[in-house]
Amino acid sequence: MNISSKQFRRFLFGRPLSSDKLAHQRLPKFLALPVFSSDALSSVAYGTQEILLQATAIGMAGLAITIPVAAAIIFVLVLVSISYTQTIYAYPSGGGSYIVARENLSTNMGLLAAAALLTDYVLTVAVSIASGVQQITSFFPHLAHMHMEVPLCLLSVAVVTLANLRGAKESGWFFSMPTYFFLICMLVMVGVGIFGPMLGYHLMAYSDVMTPAERAQYAAWQIHQHGLAVQLSGFAMVAIALKAFASGCSALTGVEAISNGVQAFKKPESKNAAQTLAAMAILLGIMFLGMSYLAQTNHVIYAHGFDHQTVVAWVSRIVFHNNPVVVGTVLFSTAIILLLAANTSYADFPRLVAILARDRFMPRQLSNLGDRLVFANGIVMLGIFSCVLIVAFHGKTDKLIPLYAVGVFLSFTLSQAGMVRHWFRDRGKHWQTKALFNGMGAVATFIVLSVIVYEKTLEGAWVVIIIIPVLMAMFTMINKHYERLREMLRMADDEKAVEATDRPHTVLVLLDRLHRGNIKALRYAKLLSNDVRAVRVEVHQDAKVSEMVRREWNQWGGDIPLVNIASPYRSLFEPIVEYVKQVREDRPDHIVTVILPEFIVDKWYYRVLHANHATMLRHALGNIRGVIITGVRFYTD
Repeated sequence: MNISSKQFRRFLFGRPLSSDKLAHQRLPKFLALPVFSSDALSSVAYGTQEILLQATAIGMAGLAITIPVAAAIIFVLVLVSISYTQTIYAYPSGGGSYIVARENLSTNMGLLAAAALLTDYVLTVAVSIASGVQQITSFFPHLAHMHMEVPLCLLSVAVVTLANLRGAKESGWFFSMPTYFFLICMLVMVGVGIFGPMLGYHLMAYSDVMTPAERAQYAAWQIHQHGLAVQLSGFAMVAIALKAFASGCSALTGVEAISNGVQAFKKPESKNAAQTLAAMAILLGIMFLGMSYLAQTNHVIYAHGFDHQTVVAWVSRIVFHNNPVVVGTVLFSTAIILLLAANTSYADFPRLVAILARDRFMPRQLSNLGDRLVFANGIVMLGIFSCVLIVAFHGKTDKLIPLYAVGVFLSFTLSQAGMVRHWFRDRGKHWQTKALFNGMGAVATFIVLSVIVYEKTLEGAWVVIIIIPVLMAMFTMINKHYERLREMLRMADDEKAVEATDRPHTVLVLLDRLHRGNIKALRYAKLLSNDVRAVRVEVHQDAKVSEMVRREWNQWGGDIPLVNIASPYRSLFEPIVEYVKQVREDRPDHIVTVILPEFIVDKWYYRVLHANHATMLRHALGNIRGVIITGVRFYTD
């Protein structure tokens, strides 16, 4: 059974959807929550973990800062959530940081926000996928020993990319069940861990859930860190707390996603989006603070050299008495939500690049909706960039995290500052209160951004600090090209749309042999002009072939002259380019049309049997001014 490329495409991506189905692709709240919030919700898996990575650098004494740091991050979460709720109502068509900053601050500030967001979206995919794979290798350590992290990450990116190419509604159903399953597992674990001891349910001791090898490694780590903790000054403790705060703020990435995608919600869009944002913030706050509380009170550590198990793995083993089935279920749900959390970026990255393309800051192809009413080019671009990052950083979460939060908090700050300007300019009901909240959000996120840049630049954040200006320069270059082209194509006020012309016309038909396909091209050429030439390049300079071509031409060529061009170096394209240039010089007042006969085979796999000379000739001749290039197709079926 032969499967055509069209059938294979439909099997992968589904049947094309007509434009009038776009409204039916909008999401209800219960589907929008997993689509737009999976990134923020899943950050519970590595937010506390990153706090501990910094805090336990000074030994067990560092654990004391875990809850205070988590509480400070929750405070920022509340401010940011309130601020973005106001953005949702102020920009019901989608109030992403790019739009808000561009409209209220300046075009350059908007492009800065866009560059920061695009960087963050790519990192979101890489970090979420890498962390999900880390959960899997925590339960199946032999996969880590086989160095399977990168292949598993790449496979996961491919699956999520394919799911999104099938369309928004299908990806919503695809991501909803794993997200809600993760929420149930995490809330049950946090609830049992916190309230269980109050009801007589005792948690296992941290040392009791370790294997003998882990216990020995833990003891050696404690001895090594004890001397360091004694020598630390108060200033050093503050520095550690700031580093932990900067790392833990990775838990807030993805909070802005709902405000970027308001138009993806069912009506009333703003109300549904605001309620979904509130639900996401409450769930994230409960899980993040609960996980941090359980980690601190049970003396869980996560440090370099003692990072073969994730914090979620340790806490679940403590809470559920190391039951392999329950622990495996928790880790499985966490791994799945992390692998699918990348969907937040797949929902917003293509939409943002489409807006940038519409505004002429990105290639226009990125604004096209695909067969399934999604921005397919943007989805594929995001998948490719994420794979590059995963390979470059070997799929390691701890190596990717330092790059992570710079972009998101830069976009937070610009968005909130833009909203303050918006309220002062437009005013309205309770505008002073709204401006106050957005102002507090801007100040808080700017402070966080400053801490992150200070603490994380040398750990890898310098990469993002370089990439963002490079992206801005690229946006500006693309925009200048489109603006210059638009100015060139602008019609003058006194210019007629269509003017008759009596310019003479020379037509060149490029061919090798005379056959039915070329006869069709020659007949078409005669319709355009009486000045027609057939042009043939003698690549092999075979006398017998040349004589046969002359005989065929005398029989079938009619009154059209045949021009044979010798090619002593066996090049096909250079002699043709030089000949066409010569015709243009000899006849500068002529319209010159080059006709390329083309074979169209009936089976896609036959294409490899035919040289693609027509496409390459189009490219070779495309830069010659005053030349029209057209193809005449001959279908073999």
